[in-house]
Amino acid sequence: MKINKTIIISGIIGMLASFHAVAGTVTLSMTGLSAPVFTTSTGSSVALNTTLYLGAFKNTFDLNGLISTYKAGVTGNSASEASANAAALYTSTMNALTSSANFFNFATPMTSSSQLNPLPLGTIGFTTSASRTINGVSGTYSGVGGGFAVTYATFSPGAGTQLYAFYGTGSEIAIVTDSTWAVPLNDSGGLTIGSTALSTALSSELLLATYVDYAGVAGVGDVIKSVGIAQTVIPEPSSASLLALGVAGLVALRVRRKS
Repeated sequence: MKINKTIIISGIIGMLASFHAVAGTVTLSMTGLSAPVFTTSTGSSVALNTTLYLGAFKNTFDLNGLISTYKAGVTGNSASEASANAAALYTSTMNALTSSANFFNFATPMTSSSQLNPLPLGTIGFTTSASRTINGVSGTYSGVGGGFAVTYATFSPGAGTQLYAFYGTGSEIAIVTDSTWAVPLNDSGGLTIGSTALSTALSSELLLATYVDYAGVAGVGDVIKSVGIAQTVIPEPSSASLLALGVAGLVALRVRRKS
């Protein structure tokens, strides 16, 4: 009996395709209910529907250099100039972080989302809100909950790749990561991206963020704050002061000649 090799090969390819067809499950646990909640540098809630970027950076991208430049802040001859420079630095930093030339977005190939009030498919964000008492003060804070389905094999950096999470508020940025946030080997393994994994003391996790433990108990009353841009005003000498300095120089020169 002759065996049709084409049929056999097609069958094998079909089996492999079906193996990868079942998408992996990604659980998002950054709601601030029983885990640290993300806030702005002043402790205010992150605005609802703010995008949370989740993915990996390319090896050619100098993330540490970008963060160092951001942390160094800006200067200006006036408050308005320093503010404008800060806005420009924020924009250029977010553009670099989100550029496809530097960043692999893990959420882009998602096939479905279980987030409450989800953003458009391919995007995750702060879509939940809950009451939380932090440092003795009650307030409503937005968080990232639910999850999404994605076929891990479609993520080009490959299995085992460590993922990073970051967001921008419009003037501040937070970047965090954890060694447990790694792409599973196959779609049968689930992945949880949760803020409980972040440590108060590890700068390797809080790349651009500040952890504050108000309650003194891990995971209870804790916040992870985004970081703003330091602004330093260096005023230019006024015309009057320059004139006075010039006159003083002439007087000193005249006195020196007389002596």
